[in-house]
Amino acid sequence: MGRNNHSYTDEQIIDYQEIKKNLCQNMRIAQKLAKIKVKDAAPALGIEPESLKRIEAPSSKIGPSLEVLCGAIELYNQSPNFYWIDWEENQKLLESKKEET
Repeated sequence: MGRNNHSYTDEQIIDYQEIKKNLCQNMRIAQKLAKIKVKDAAPALGIEPESLKRIEAPSSKIGPSLEVLCGAIELYNQSPNFYWIDWEENQKLLESKKEET
């Protein structure tokens, strides 16, 4: 099998850092909406609390594994689409929920 010699335009290149940041921030928001503490969520996701904190940190360089992301979708009881919405929109949802209580 040969090397992939395709060339891509700037419009075709995906910014994975932005996608990763969006997923990570949406995981943090979903966790807060579900009112589940990191210390309780992490074992349910099969990771250490410190690892979950690193994943959900705004400056995170690492993203969740597919297994952790799927676990978060189930644990936090959010639609998979929730994680693909711009995180700032979900942040507004979180803030409005806080004001209701």
